[in-house]
Amino acid sequence: MSQLDLHGYTAAEAVDLFVRSYNSREGKGNLSRFRVVHGYGSSGVGGKIRTLLRKLLAASEEFLAFEYDPYNEGVTVVVPGKRLPEGAGIIWAEILEFCRTGKSESKILGKFRNYGDLNVKRVLQKLVKQGKLTCTNRGKYRIYNS
Repeated sequence: MSQLDLHGYTAAEAVDLFVRSYNSREGKGNLSRFRVVHGYGSSGVGGKIRTLLRKLLAASEEFLAFEYDPYNEGVTVVVPGKRLPEGAGIIWAEILEFCRTGKSESKILGKFRNYGDLNVKRVLQKLVKQGKLTCTNRGKYRIYNS
């Protein structure tokens, strides 16, 4: 079984590398299982890469299957299905986590301003369209909840 090692990257770089690698495999028709070595993290409760990657995987179950390695918590086994959509990556996982408790669009845009308002709005639209986020209106505010 092939593997992708994410050690030595920041969480953002690691998740971006995973998405590019995954889409490259899928694009070549390689739908075989592969191991993603993300490490457990030195905190004792799971590291940033592991946490963000697993959030992304959980949010992407319509595109792929995955399972945790029962013998090594620093590894996740991924089975490709369909190509991950544009915008899947660190921002996707972070927005889903941030919106666990309802957040207004302005709070989301403020939190993720480094990604640019237009990019964040596109990701919000995609996540709503895919049913990963709900959007409700509370007065003049749009509230997003995962």
